[in-house]
Amino acid sequence: MIGQNLTDAFADVALESGVVATMRDGTRLVADIYRPAGPNAGPGPWPVLLMRQPYGRDIASTVVYAHPNWWARQGFIVVIQDVRGRGDSEGSFYTFRNEVDDGFDTVAWAAALPGSNGRVGMYGFSYQGSTQLLAALAQPPALKALAPHMTAFDLYSGWFYRDGILQLSTTVAWASQMLREDARRAGATSVAALDANWLNPGRLSSVMPLRDAAPLANDDVPSYGIDWIRHATKDDYWAEFDLLERVAELGLPMFHISGWYDFYLRGSVDGFRAMAAAHPNQVLLAGPWQHIPWGEHVGGTHLGPGAKPETDTALAAWFHHWLDHDTPTAPAPLPPVRYYVLGADTWRDAPAWPPPAAMPSTWFLTSSSRANSRYGDGQLSPAAPGGPEDLYTYDPEVPVMAPGGNRGGNVAFGPHDLSAQQEGNNLLVYTSAPLADPLSVAGDPTCTLHVRSSAPHTHFVVRLSRVRPSGRAEFLTLGAKAVSGADAPEGLEIELPLDPIAVDFAAGDALRLDVASSAYPLLIRSPNTATDPAAIAAPGEFKRALQVVYHDETHPSTLTLPVIG
Repeated sequence: MIGQNLTDAFADVALESGVVATMRDGTRLVADIYRPAGPNAGPGPWPVLLMRQPYGRDIASTVVYAHPNWWARQGFIVVIQDVRGRGDSEGSFYTFRNEVDDGFDTVAWAAALPGSNGRVGMYGFSYQGSTQLLAALAQPPALKALAPHMTAFDLYSGWFYRDGILQLSTTVAWASQMLREDARRAGATSVAALDANWLNPGRLSSVMPLRDAAPLANDDVPSYGIDWIRHATKDDYWAEFDLLERVAELGLPMFHISGWYDFYLRGSVDGFRAMAAAHPNQVLLAGPWQHIPWGEHVGGTHLGPGAKPETDTALAAWFHHWLDHDTPTAPAPLPPVRYYVLGADTWRDAPAWPPPAAMPSTWFLTSSSRANSRYGDGQLSPAAPGGPEDLYTYDPEVPVMAPGGNRGGNVAFGPHDLSAQQEGNNLLVYTSAPLADPLSVAGDPTCTLHVRSSAPHTHFVVRLSRVRPSGRAEFLTLGAKAVSGADAPEGLEIELPLDPIAVDFAAGDALRLDVASSAYPLLIRSPNTATDPAAIAAPGEFKRALQVVYHDETHPSTLTLPVIG
């Protein structure tokens, strides 16, 4: 796949393109191999870095990593392989399903390549993170270290669903993206419709019923895209993809990377925490980045020069530590946790996540019963709960949008200004007084709400933002939950975990929490009935719901922040 006439570009690197590895069932998978070469390469042998990915091996995830040439010049044999059924590799592709056995066989093959020192590490983000974890599950002896970045150990809770709510926009967009190649390989008639979805990724966010949506449900493409949507509860379908339940089998050093504005943030941090509790030699680098690209600009905001990613050099040093020798002779080159602090444009180190120095600080929701919109009287107070209930109407046909808006469906996270969205009366807004002193938050915020609803089944969504003296309300993190039983006379207490975050509030900033029942199209809309949201056939099936939030002394609704100092 890579042209052989670009000799200057491959100085000091020897490239073998289209190398075949045969799996245990006879399926032939194809890879490109980059080796150190030239007078500066030394005699070897060298450790192997392996990436197994479904997007075309010539891409090699260079949207966030250095080109394999760079890695070869750092003293690694680099193997970039098309997984089964993708690129030039044989076989049929179904997401995640063949990566355990194929991963084991590929690691063994890579370890035996000429020039290899017999030790293999794997790197990559997103799906390429999953191929690492699934290969490690098979425990190939030559696999010594992993770098799973912006991925999820439990695909249900960390990738496709958030507390029982389908992550709509990312799921349908990725399904369309992946199925395009399957359709092309098969000569399927669905390829034109999938190409159209690729050009308009938000189109499927409003198709009904989603669980039968063409072209994802068409017979001439694999079923995995529609399977994710039809398995809306954590049933047996997801069991084989829940590695949080199998961390005991994954005892390798791992260099985890998460992003504060990555859709899969919770899934990757949960994986790090589970591994750190079970195994030594776990490292987390938590940056301010979105899924792609990684950099200083996120959601239209320039975070500062400190947000510049320097991940390649850190990774190279870390892999040399674990792969150059059977037993490393020096301390690991990174602390257990290094995290970027929004608002401070700096990095801090900690022995664990959340930082042990973070202590819970409780903020109470209060109002005089009109917290609707940022023009209302909702307040966040560290003193005490107070006031009667607040009400809002949730109409699925007029949802509160995801951070940044994105009615077209192509959602992008980031520090978007929520102040315009917070002008509507279809959400509740609670704002603190301007802070007299700086406040440092690092960890996992949680929100406890005492609620009632006119609907037996509904959703609640909370978002935390930092309000600047200018009035700009910068989105930080959110939590959401599918709720049943809130229509009971006594109501319901619910806890909504927000995604991890690290942010410094300056004196004069304020905290703001808004409460709604949607973040569309990031999350699928609740119809306010027992019907699976993906099975709603027409907007006429939506029901409106009156939502009530209590915050009196008997029913305190709170925001709990992990505060340092």
